[in-house]
Amino acid sequence: MKKLINEANAVVEEMLQGVVTAHPELEKPKELNSIIYRKGIEKRQTILISGGGSGHEPLDIGYVGEGLLDAAVMGEPFVPPTSKQIIQTVKLFGNEKDVLLIVKNFEEDVGQFDLARQYLNVHGFSTKMLIISDDISINPSTKETRRRGVAGTVLVHKILGAAADTGASITELLELGNAINQNLFTLGVAFSGVELPAQKEPTFTLNEDQIYYGIGIHGEKGYRKEKMTNSELLGRELVNKLLQVGNIHGNDAAVVLINGFGNLPMMDNFIFTNDVVNLLKLKGIRLPLIKSGNFLSSYNMNGVSVSLLKLTDQSWLEYLNQDSGGFSWD
Repeated sequence: MKKLINEANAVVEEMLQGVVTAHPELEKPKELNSIIYRKGIEKRQTILISGGGSGHEPLDIGYVGEGLLDAAVMGEPFVPPTSKQIIQTVKLFGNEKDVLLIVKNFEEDVGQFDLARQYLNVHGFSTKMLIISDDISINPSTKETRRRGVAGTVLVHKILGAAADTGASITELLELGNAINQNLFTLGVAFSGVELPAQKEPTFTLNEDQIYYGIGIHGEKGYRKEKMTNSELLGRELVNKLLQVGNIHGNDAAVVLINGFGNLPMMDNFIFTNDVVNLLKLKGIRLPLIKSGNFLSSYNMNGVSVSLLKLTDQSWLEYLNQDSGGFSWD
């Protein structure tokens, strides 16, 4: 697969330089693969920092800005940042404010962020960690939900960012984040594998007419391969499982986020969005907010996911509708 890069071992550094070139309101600290936004933190009691392996852009760098994250720490493609990188990024903000780390539920990511949290708390910082686990894909071996952190994380960034601007404490933000996570459900399907910058072959291959339900954003195995039919039937599979697992019923209100994995044409995305929304309305689900686009990619994978946030608290919708910065929310 052709890739518009220079050297595979320099993609993260060069990408982040490109981000701050295009968005000068953001900063890239010297010798750190982080993006930070310093304006507006005086109204916050708590600094919000997220991150993970690169290759999932615009997550998390596209959600750094006014009313969103204060920083995102990026690792190499599909590899989480080291605890040292996380610690150095936190230190840029000093230790006068609390720090909440928002982490997607992958073992290596949680491990590195938790090491950073422990170190910082011993060295004069007040740091807590929120783990996002919205993926409802089934492990075909154990029949248990995998609960990885995937596209629903975007909604967490937006809600917590708006809440942090009200002066919410770290305890309040952690409670809010956990409540959102308990009502947040995502399921995806892949149409192709992913081929990272340094790779010459995709992580997996599918037949021309084949799709793979429940695939992970790093190319982890899904729960079923089958022949591609059409957008509406594919939407039924995802919507029915999301409603069942999420215990979402007629007259419930939910936010829906339809997310392309990076290589899905916008035409296809909007066709699928229309099908998903119509299916949810037929079930009697009220949809006060519909988001459609590329919010979390898997580098050059072709595929799509659907996220549903069951609105058990009206303030979540109010936070989502507040104006914000970040170059990827709107």
